[in-house]
Amino acid sequence: MMLADKLFFAAMIIIPLLITVSAGYALRYEKLNTIPVAMVDEDRSISSSLLMDRLTGKEGIDLVITDREKAEKMLENSQVEQIFIIKPGFAGSIERGESDGLIEMYSSPSSYSADFTREVVAGEAIRIIMNSMAANDVISKYSELGMDMGSDFRDEVEAYADSFWEPEPLMTIDYRELRGTAAEPVDRVSMPAATASSAGLITAFIMFFMLFGSGWLVEERTNGTIKRLGAGHGAVAVSFGGSILALLAAGILQIMMFSIILKVFFDIVLFNGILSYLALLTYLLAVIAISMFLSSVLKTQAQLQAGAPVIALLTGFMGGCFWNFIEMPEKIRFLSLLTPQGWALNALNSLLLAPDDVSVMLLPALVLLGIPLILLPASYIIIRMQLRKG
Repeated sequence: MMLADKLFFAAMIIIPLLITVSAGYALRYEKLNTIPVAMVDEDRSISSSLLMDRLTGKEGIDLVITDREKAEKMLENSQVEQIFIIKPGFAGSIERGESDGLIEMYSSPSSYSADFTREVVAGEAIRIIMNSMAANDVISKYSELGMDMGSDFRDEVEAYADSFWEPEPLMTIDYRELRGTAAEPVDRVSMPAATASSAGLITAFIMFFMLFGSGWLVEERTNGTIKRLGAGHGAVAVSFGGSILALLAAGILQIMMFSIILKVFFDIVLFNGILSYLALLTYLLAVIAISMFLSSVLKTQAQLQAGAPVIALLTGFMGGCFWNFIEMPEKIRFLSLLTPQGWALNALNSLLLAPDDVSVMLLPALVLLGIPLILLPASYIIIRMQLRKG
């Protein structure tokens, strides 16, 4: 019955699908723990290979080694923030002690890390250049003294000069992300806005989906189906349970669709661990109970269609589905706990930070499970009372 309504399918499946894609891009391009950088080696020498090897092991840099054409494409498509091209003649210039024009650099206009990565690459290049200059000076001095130390002597001098850079160089640049004021101890932590708000998308659309999806209960009551079911022993209970299972299956399908798209297309795992899915399941049961209760109370399909968006939007905004739940002021966070979305986001965002901590989801899960334990029996009782009055 749900799939037969094409408009309903478009509203509740296609629209969330498009928003999921948008959320995926937001998550993909928010602040990352590493900076994606492409490296092109057009010199193909021992010195250029050494430079790339050292950059590959650098903390904070995700290095992709490719050719010039692919690197430019990656920069255009925002797959990397910068590309560095080691020009032909790199090794020869280093042996002569020359440092100008060795590497070309191209940066994305939106990159905040261009200066940082430039210093990192330049630092490693200077290290190789200084070692080569040291070897030139030593070999020159030995030549003045008429001493020929053999072909391996240069490598020995460079290795000795390089040892002064370990375990760390004499001078380093320390980059830190500074806050305006001193941090005060709080009971919660911060996370990027896109990550924190993305969990709100699925909770908001589950509420929309369930409220509209339970409309057939109103339709069956108004067209006399429920009344006819009342003639069969236990038929109303079976129909009522079937409605709950159908909504549960539809909600699980929506959650799976959201998670799979983020993983397959954007390599993002939003709900990390079994506890996150258990929290979503308790929220899903709570929303199903609310939708069944409204369907049992409201008398016509028009009332449900008019009331469902208002309820879903009001509770969604109050519950923090459409902004960063983590950064909400304390008073508003307390107000959000008057909604099932608020309890669900409380658990989900806490589990994003501590996926294995059962304690962070225990209270929200108990509160959410309390809703179906109260509203589902109440809905069934209301339906039975309506049948008796009828």
